[in-house]
Amino acid sequence: MRSNKPRDENNHCLRCYQRREICICPILPTVKTRAEFLILRHIYEAERPSNTGRLVALAMPNSRIIPCGGGTRIGLSPIDDEFLRVPGTWLLWPDGTGTKSNVLDMTPPVRVVVIDATWQQARRLYSSMPVLWALPRLVLPEPTRSRDRLREQHRSDGMSTLEAVAAAVTKLEGVATAKPLEELYDEVVRRTISLRWGIQGHHNSLQKSPLTPLYKRGE
Repeated sequence: MRSNKPRDENNHCLRCYQRREICICPILPTVKTRAEFLILRHIYEAERPSNTGRLVALAMPNSRIIPCGGGTRIGLSPIDDEFLRVPGTWLLWPDGTGTKSNVLDMTPPVRVVVIDATWQQARRLYSSMPVLWALPRLVLPEPTRSRDRLREQHRSDGMSTLEAVAAAVTKLEGVATAKPLEELYDEVVRRTISLRWGIQGHHNSLQKSPLTPLYKRGE
């Protein structure tokens, strides 16, 4: 099985998992939300530098990561169904199918469950957790803007966990609250592309520039 660990941990920030040359820890925003965001992160995503569920947890005090997936051989304790049945818990489901919940017509969620995985992993997690089937869905529209991404998208509605959470925050709490999350994703992508392609002078610009908007799908 291919390892998902950073290729050289000495060269990666142990907090944000980015290469040390493009570490985003100094510019992480603090985004406070009324709703709590529970990130159900597939275990195979945990060590990937391109995983953006980690960035959600770092930027949003009212969020947390819950490891899941990998089958019984991994040894993770199953998530308590009652924990996810707490009233006011909704499921974020970006593909826009199934029961469409309109937050304007209902009491806004107290907690939002986010599956942080590839589409294939997400489908398996969803099918193995019947408790998720009954949760109201917070449906997101397809992304309307074209942007550079950390991973190639194979679906028109594909987006990273950070993008999906930002869209959910926009829907629940407004554009202004979500804007720092959008800008964070764009900046991570910009720095990654600059490092990947060896753009001259990128290091100096990264040291000088604050978090500015430039702008993953989990597959």
